[in-house]
Amino acid sequence: MRKYNKTISVLMLCFFFSFQSIAQIEFDIQEAAKEYFTAKMCEDYQTLLGFTYPGVVEKAGGPDNVIKALELIHETQRKKGFVLQEFKSKPHIQLTMTGEETHSIVPVTTVSKVPGGKVITESHIIVVGTEKNTRWYIVETTSLDDGNVNKVLTSWDNTMLLPFKKAPIFKEDKQTR
Repeated sequence: MRKYNKTISVLMLCFFFSFQSIAQIEFDIQEAAKEYFTAKMCEDYQTLLGFTYPGVVEKAGGPDNVIKALELIHETQRKKGFVLQEFKSKPHIQLTMTGEETHSIVPVTTVSKVPGGKVITESHIIVVGTEKNTRWYIVETTSLDDGNVNKVLTSWDNTMLLPFKKAPIFKEDKQTR
């Protein structure tokens, strides 16, 4: 009986610690998403660069080119009256360890002010954990699909499928008379 109780106790401890580990990873993923989108809203290019996956930085020709591209994208959006106002992320829908990285697909809803109203976009980001999940990167999936995601993330686990993209929703400003 004592051996049985000891075995149960050990199993319960293992379960508890593995649950805490998963909960910590989920917390870290959500924090990374929050920091990333806050940096986008504040046009904090250095922070955005820090969240840019190293392979993307390399393919772009280095950190200076990434920052120039981010500035150009934000300037173009600003000229068109497109301003990111808020975001919400939900718990990941897929999570896997692939090599030394954790890959997680996270649903995100953004609200952007545009001329005449707002645009609500439901999309997904890939949150990548490296260095034993002490370093996090964000990969936006706007131009990615299952056929080209491995060009950005060479260690991508092809059993993970990116969700279908949804069309943005435009909500017109209400006219006051």
